[in-house]
Amino acid sequence: MPKMQRKPKPKPWRVRKERPEEYLGRPEFYYTEDEIKRYSGSTGVRMAQERIAERICGFLDLAGKGKILDLGCGPGYTASWIIGQGHDVVGLDLLPGMLEKASEKGIKTIKADMRRFSDKLKGQEFDAVISASALQWIKKSQGLASVAGEIFCVLKENGKCVIQFYPQSSEEMEKVLRVFRSQGLEGEAKVLNADDPRKREVYLILRKKAEKGKKNLKSRSKPKQGD
Repeated sequence: MPKMQRKPKPKPWRVRKERPEEYLGRPEFYYTEDEIKRYSGSTGVRMAQERIAERICGFLDLAGKGKILDLGCGPGYTASWIIGQGHDVVGLDLLPGMLEKASEKGIKTIKADMRRFSDKLKGQEFDAVISASALQWIKKSQGLASVAGEIFCVLKENGKCVIQFYPQSSEEMEKVLRVFRSQGLEGEAKVLNADDPRKREVYLILRKKAEKGKKNLKSRSKPKQGD
């Protein structure tokens, strides 16, 4: 009987160009009033975010109309496209200027930090939680654990989570995945066009585990000062 060949390990990768989250640390330092105006008015950004939204919907593969929470919704490009597919979407962001642009598109919005938002939702539960082009702003493990713990709290049983983000390296991607798994979410990281830095896309495709241990998970998710 022939031996089964082992699947080769993916090649490690690292982004050479320094991104704003690396040298600024916080999104509000980058997304000034002028930058929000530029970002929200860019056709190129809109088209890129709509392409990502389409991929996210494909990975979610929801049966019928879903109730979806969009973390770091920005001006609402992703949420707007998904609403157009028949889903109900709530957009969450920390930046008032971004929420204003999303609200102009008719999107329901909530101002909150993605590391601590479940209390503001007042017991609402979602079929899915998504995020596009936002999670890379959170670097510390405790902050990432807070995001994952909050997602766990608002997802329905067997609810899905798909996150597209821009890690600086394959090592960072694996670290983020480990943290999310530690908070009760199971799944994998998927990299599209891994060998092409300009076209590379990274997604976490996750599902909520059984409810046991939820209280402990929530207590572990609280961020420390400065995270």
